[in-house]
Amino acid sequence: MTDSFQQLREIIQTGKIPADLSQFSEAGHSHLLETLDAAGTSYAPGMGDIAALIRQVLRREDERQGGMPQTLKVPRTFPFPDREMWQQSGIDILGEGADYYLISAHPWQPEWLDFSAQYPPEKPVFNQEERRNYEPVEGDPFLELVELQKYRSVGQREAIRAVLTAPENSTLAINLPTGSGKSLCAQLPALLRSQNAGVTVVVVPTTALALDQERALKRFVNHPTAYYGDESGQGQQRRQEIRDRIRNGTQRIVFTSPESLMKSLAPALYEAAKLQMLRYLVIDEAHIVEQWGDEFRPAFQELPGLRRDLLRWTSFTTLLLTATLTESCLDTLETLFGKPGNFQVISAVQLRPEPSYWFAWCQSEEIRKQRLMEAVYHLPRPLIIYATKREDVRRWQQDLLSAGFKRCAIMTGESSPEERSQLIENLRERRVDIIVATSAFGLGVDQSDIRAVLHVCIPETIDRFYQEVGRGGRDGKAAISLTLHTTQDLEIAKSLNDKSAITVDRGFQRWKSMFLKKEMFPDGRFRVPVNLAPSSKPEDIDMNSEQNQAWNIRTLTLMSRSGLIEIDADEPPQRRNFKSETAYNEACKQHRKSRFIRIRDESHLNRQTWEHKVEPIRQQRQNWSYKNLQLMREVLRPKRCISEILAEAYTIPARAVPEARKSVIVSRACGGCPVCRKNGQALFSGIMPAPLPVWQEPNFVVSEKLKSLLGEDKLMLVFYDSHEAQSWRLKSSKVFNWLIEQGINNLVLPDEFQSILIEETNRIADACIFLFQKYEPMLMPRIPSLIFHPPGKAIPHNYLSLNRTSQAPLVIMLPVDTPDPSRDDRKLINIFSSRYLMFNQFCREVNL
Repeated sequence: MTDSFQQLREIIQTGKIPADLSQFSEAGHSHLLETLDAAGTSYAPGMGDIAALIRQVLRREDERQGGMPQTLKVPRTFPFPDREMWQQSGIDILGEGADYYLISAHPWQPEWLDFSAQYPPEKPVFNQEERRNYEPVEGDPFLELVELQKYRSVGQREAIRAVLTAPENSTLAINLPTGSGKSLCAQLPALLRSQNAGVTVVVVPTTALALDQERALKRFVNHPTAYYGDESGQGQQRRQEIRDRIRNGTQRIVFTSPESLMKSLAPALYEAAKLQMLRYLVIDEAHIVEQWGDEFRPAFQELPGLRRDLLRWTSFTTLLLTATLTESCLDTLETLFGKPGNFQVISAVQLRPEPSYWFAWCQSEEIRKQRLMEAVYHLPRPLIIYATKREDVRRWQQDLLSAGFKRCAIMTGESSPEERSQLIENLRERRVDIIVATSAFGLGVDQSDIRAVLHVCIPETIDRFYQEVGRGGRDGKAAISLTLHTTQDLEIAKSLNDKSAITVDRGFQRWKSMFLKKEMFPDGRFRVPVNLAPSSKPEDIDMNSEQNQAWNIRTLTLMSRSGLIEIDADEPPQRRNFKSETAYNEACKQHRKSRFIRIRDESHLNRQTWEHKVEPIRQQRQNWSYKNLQLMREVLRPKRCISEILAEAYTIPARAVPEARKSVIVSRACGGCPVCRKNGQALFSGIMPAPLPVWQEPNFVVSEKLKSLLGEDKLMLVFYDSHEAQSWRLKSSKVFNWLIEQGINNLVLPDEFQSILIEETNRIADACIFLFQKYEPMLMPRIPSLIFHPPGKAIPHNYLSLNRTSQAPLVIMLPVDTPDPSRDDRKLINIFSSRYLMFNQFCREVNL
């Protein structure tokens, strides 16, 4: 028995809850006590909440004690449950007195889940099995900027290096699994490139995520960074101060929604762009551009036009971050963000090993309700229940409240931003234990301790299913996914899948309506209204304006993907250009209800053109949606491991045209699925793939002085002899600093010199130094490099090859007695025909 559990026993028996719960190392213990202490408040628990939390404590302690059942003496008074509820919660009453029950918990092994007797579903969860298997890797010097020494994963390391070497105006899609450190891929470069001045805009889907990211960077940025709607006086002042800092280039980084960016933040962003202060435009959860953009958030599909117009004023890099990139999504992102500039994808896709997957078909809605309640009584907190329809969410909440689960909240697409933020805050502060939600809940939620995700529906795509399951186990520990489905659910999923695409007839009708009211500009752009109904028919005239505008924007996106138009933008009105507030507001209204485009195909008003160009793209996307639904159906009655099904969803094949693209390979993992349990297959997790450098021509600048020293071969050797070794050590930091200042970024150094370098180079502003222990040009960014070759080791042939993979400049420092790699009976210095200097001579050349 642990000390923490013994303390908990004593507190429950006395009823005296201490004010300070930091002594409890087990989160479940403090969670239970906080919940008991909430009695009499607006977050007071019901008996079901208490029963589930006490079961959680007991089952966790059972697993910590090697499976030995532990006991607990609990009061028979409110808010503690009665005998019936204890039994419903999988708790045995071993003894009782006038004022107490002596209880223990038994494993949950429902007969309606296949193989639950051999594999108790909640056992790995209560055992808190560590399932994430990727390890931190050695860091680069600039990680000190955010007080880190190592990268969280190899994928994070290569992504950050790719960001820092991205060519001008390029776009990089970063495809990394949850928990591998995607956020830092944007945050660290943003901070590094703004130490003197600069602004990075990070577009996030929710206010909660903006606030989370602001909290994460609070130690490193001394001003607010989350920009969100808050109409209080303090909130308005906060937003105005952020806009002012953006205008003068001191904001460094700002987290905001696409709607805020397209509206109130855009004028300030244009001012920063004109001053050459914009460093990065980042879209977090970039798959929303396709998925949510089609259904909920048209502002995500307007970002490409804004980017294109901002690039007319300045150069910056665009970053698209996601953990669930499909081929269809990548095609959309490349169409919208591929020009101008280079477009590349860096991927390290490893399926998540944390969740175990369980599925049960329910013959009726009543049976599903019984099984859901049973699961809620037995599974750990916090947990999420997903439904498809809003009315179902409300109905399930009422059922849970009636069953004694009072700490239960809901979220749907109708929830306001304020309600969403409050719910996520309540979840984080452990005031709420159960969330019932539609797919609107999830993005922007980074709660690490969610252990169970339940579906009382069939998601319309496997992509949605995997994303929602991904809310659990974000700390790398075991989680459970349970799907309770009925025959009717499949029809609902199919119906939603069918609604996700616009028909050619309807799209053509919408486009003609918009283009009829066009306004042409001298530079060849057109402004088209997006608030028009598609026709004058009665059913169209009364169409909801917000929904109608979203469909019009969706039509423009489809046309852009088909090559008929190019989505563009224009600078929003600036208040200083108008004499009155009324005139300014009218200009803003006109700006919001219209969009800028360029025509790429002059036959865009030809119906046959739409059949020839638009229909194949529309059909391709619809085919992917159908495939996605078919994969979801297979998950419910699988004949192969779920990792194979998910790998099929997220593998992206290589292609040669229209632009070359490397394949995205998925490293499989399975934390338990029906097929593996049936076959007796052990859990497994593949290794995160190490991405190769993506830029063929990365961004680097070499000084004229270094260019002249290197010569045409872009290769220079600097020899030192044994008598100069001490001189080398004394001057090494100065030499490093000089080379870095002249444009050297890759450094291949023995360990003993890396510590010296880190200390020195951190004093160089904006220094982007990548450290390596050996020279592997295929695995290194193709940028200027320095190799320090230590005494006593032969030099590899590839160091000197004039046909090196990278034609970036290379400086090699090596002992004067280094042998010729082709013949060890002669020295390299005596036969090397290209540019070389002795160490002291080099120091004189560069005035060191």
